[in-house]
Amino acid sequence: MRKLVIAISLLLPLLIVPYGVKALPKEGERAPNFMVPTYDNESISIMRLEGKVVVLIFTAEWCPHCGEEVPAISKAWKEAGLTRSDVIGVLMMVASKRDKAIKFYERANPPDNWKLVLDANTVAEKYGVSGVPTTIIIDKNGTVADIFVGAVPPEKIIGKITELLGIGAGPAGNYTTSKQVTCNTETEIETKTQTTPKGEESLSLGAIILIALGVVIIVAFGLWYYRTMKKLKVRKKSKSKKK
Repeated sequence: MRKLVIAISLLLPLLIVPYGVKALPKEGERAPNFMVPTYDNESISIMRLEGKVVVLIFTAEWCPHCGEEVPAISKAWKEAGLTRSDVIGVLMMVASKRDKAIKFYERANPPDNWKLVLDANTVAEKYGVSGVPTTIIIDKNGTVADIFVGAVPPEKIIGKITELLGIGAGPAGNYTTSKQVTCNTETEIETKTQTTPKGEESLSLGAIILIALGVVIIVAFGLWYYRTMKKLKVRKKSKSKKK
């Protein structure tokens, strides 16, 4: 029986680890830090940006919803008077080709206080982002203030920023889609589905089935191993008796 327990304990981590799910940070939590280079050869991090409201816009050049939302946010941002020193927008390009990502950024006609990160896959993974667009707003103290999963009207994002800055919200731009739609990222950033609520962890049905099958296989292997070893012991005992 002891060998059965040992066999299961050795194999079980191999099954569980690949299906671990990293969730989006929760509102009120400290924002995960990162250090990444921007397109204009600067280096930014959450720690360095303390004292500013930071808006991380995770997007992709191949996502049609992003292609509509990002220019609308850019327009509303300028109309609301957010081109100021105490707020910064960071366009985090996920699973995107460099040349297309740059053109995507230029088409958005970005405000002067926006930055472009061309390869944000690692940051997206750290923040638990599984679909684009996803926008995460961080206050001046480095705390997560709000998270928007999917394409949302710009006034929701702009409204939260102006609230944190203590100023009145301006016009909302021309993007009025109210559906929460996302595009799956092309890299395996995370195993959550697009509809996972903020800050929660989940596994897909397929992953659950695989885990269940894996447990059954491990238990069956353990039983087989235990019985085989037991039979071998019996045979050795019988042989020794004959001698």
